[in-house]
Amino acid sequence: MLLDLIDLSKLRRAIVYGLLMAAVLVLQNQIVSRMPVLGVRPMLLPALVVAVALFEGGVWGGVLGLAAGYFADFSCAGHVVLFTITLSAAGFFTGVLGKYMLHKGFVSYVTMLLLTLALVTFCQMFRFLFLADQDARAFHALYIAGPAYWPVLRTGLIQVVWSLVLSLPLYFPCKIIAARPMGK
Repeated sequence: MLLDLIDLSKLRRAIVYGLLMAAVLVLQNQIVSRMPVLGVRPMLLPALVVAVALFEGGVWGGVLGLAAGYFADFSCAGHVVLFTITLSAAGFFTGVLGKYMLHKGFVSYVTMLLLTLALVTFCQMFRFLFLADQDARAFHALYIAGPAYWPVLRTGLIQVVWSLVLSLPLYFPCKIIAARPMGK
């Protein structure tokens, strides 16, 4: 009777995505983090969230973004809820756009991944850009690309590009999982 209330195919799919998330988290924190480019370490979890949201929809993307964001915040010191909020929102909105506006192809994946990585990187840089100096001149210097902010912006740009390059292969396992029937 209780098993009739549970959709086992969705449960199996959630377990597979959870195992994939655990594998990507280990890959991100233990292997890829040891390959910095100019001192910048890439992020792989946003790519998984974007891929799952694109194929499965906004609810799946939001829930996986919530879980991935929680584990990313847990593994990164100094961030309390940054990844939890941004990855949840990115997963939900990517899923909604994927359902109604975007083609579920590689170009849409790369576009949404680039936007998500830019959002996450901007949120990481926010305190260094805006809260390091409370003076109004700091805000003005940012808009005219002052030299004091160039190292922060350069680091963010490198992180987006390096994360994008290493995250491109995550599209294919998510596409295979989404296309495969999980049975009844």
